Amino acid sequence: MSTSHLFASALIALGVISTAQAADNTAFTVAQQNGSGKPLVFQSTSVLKKGDVIKIYASNAQPVLILQVAMCSEGCLRPRVIKTLPLTAYYAGQSSSSQQFVLPEDGQVSFWVQRLGDLPSTPLNAHSGQWSVQFVDPFLRFASQAPPYAPAQPMAPSAFSLNDNALRARFFHHTFVTVSLADASP
Repeated sequence: MSTSHLFASALIALGVISTAQAADNTAFTVAQQNGSGKPLVFQSTSVLKKGDVIKIYASNAQPVLILQVAMCSEGCLRPRVIKTLPLTAYYAGQSSSSQQFVLPEDGQVSFWVQRLGDLPSTPLNAHSGQWSVQFVDPFLRFASQAPPYAPAQPMAPSAFSLNDNALRARFFHHTFVTVSLADASP
C-alpha cells in the first residue's frame, strides 16, 4: 500500500472516529416516547451541576406554549418540576423569546413542551363577544411536586435534532424551540 493510500485511509478513519465521538457527546437524549414512537420528553445525558445555565430560544410559538423543566437525582426515579417557562413572545409584534436560567441543584434535567388550552379568557369587546384574550403570567415559575397544568399532555415535535449541547425541535411546522447548555465560564 502506498503512502498516499495509507494517509488517506488514516484520515477517513479519523473522520469516522470523530463523527462517532460527536454523536456520543450530545447533552440531551429522548427520555420518553408516545405510542407512535415520537419523542415527548427529553433528558440530559449526564448529571448537571448546580450553577449550570440552560438557555431556551423559541420562535413563532403559538399561544400558549410552555416548556416544563424537571430535575431528579441520577436514575430519575422521582422527577419534580422546577420551572415553567412560557415560549410565546411576551410583547406584541415579537416573534421570538429567549430565556436562560441557572440550575438550583445537581441532577439530571428533563423537559417537555405543553400547549395550554383552558386558560381564563376575557372578551375584548363586551358587545360582540367574538374576540377574547387569554392571560398567562409571562414570568411563570413553579416549584411543586405535582406538575402544573397536569391535564395538558406533552407535545411531540414534528422534527428534532440532538447535537453537541443543544436540542432543536420544530412544532406545528413553523414553531422552533432550542434548548442548550450555556458555555461554562472559567
